[in-house]
Amino acid sequence: MTDAARGGAGNRAFWALIGVATVIRAAVAYAACCLTMALVWQATHHGIGILRSGAAWAGATLLALSAAGTARSAWRLRRGLRATRAVAREVRERAVSPAVENLALSDAAVDACMAGRVTVIEAAAPFAFTYGLLRPRVAVSSGMVAAVACGELSAVLAHECAHVRGRDPLKALAAATLTARHFGFPLLGQLRAVHTADRELAADRHAVARYGTAAVAGALLKATDVPRWAAAAPAAAMGAQDLLEARITQLEKGRPPRPVRPTCRRVASSAAGVAAYAWVLAGSATLIAATPLACVGK
Repeated sequence: MTDAARGGAGNRAFWALIGVATVIRAAVAYAACCLTMALVWQATHHGIGILRSGAAWAGATLLALSAAGTARSAWRLRRGLRATRAVAREVRERAVSPAVENLALSDAAVDACMAGRVTVIEAAAPFAFTYGLLRPRVAVSSGMVAAVACGELSAVLAHECAHVRGRDPLKALAAATLTARHFGFPLLGQLRAVHTADRELAADRHAVARYGTAAVAGALLKATDVPRWAAAAPAAAMGAQDLLEARITQLEKGRPPRPVRPTCRRVASSAAGVAAYAWVLAGSATLIAATPLACVGK
């Protein structure tokens, strides 16, 4: 198994999501700006009756979709930022005194180039996760430290180190915000899911390359998912249970499993979204073209 901590497929999915979302946002933002002025001009010069035309309805729909997407993305971003701050505060409050920290954990943190970025928190359940946006950190429960062997503990930190270097919590928040913004295209959610899954698998491959399959498998089977107080924050966890089957398959076969194909419902919904946006953009373009506006050179 090769070290693929760079997460080729996951990063390609993430940047594809960024690219598609940016193109959609740029097109809609430009159209919405001109459209608002066009609707005002048409109503002023031709009366309110013009707003009952098909082009005006398309324009109004575009503005409504844009406003709804902006509100959803703002809510998701605010929720993610608040959850991140709450998790950081909770980790500080639960942190074990440095005087009683495990020596093996300190050595493993140094070996993983994570010295000063790992906090042991008092919790019986064995778990570890990466949190924080601009400068990610790792939280490891005292239960995890007690449950795993020395090599397994090093594998845990190597796994989390891959998340830290990839700034995966920040990317997770960005992906969640963009998919909330463009809710009319469910296939963007598929790109988000591919990115999330591949980053977990890539972190495992990174840990295997350093400490071997047995150490990673042992740690994975002992780890549990993050506690409820950390679940709402954009984070990456060693014990992510929703991807457990895929991770075990990778350890057994030495290669990552194929990404899950999008469902027919998700494809159909995205096709409907494309059709809807094509209609509102075409209608908006017709209305804008019939209006003397500076933004289109008239």
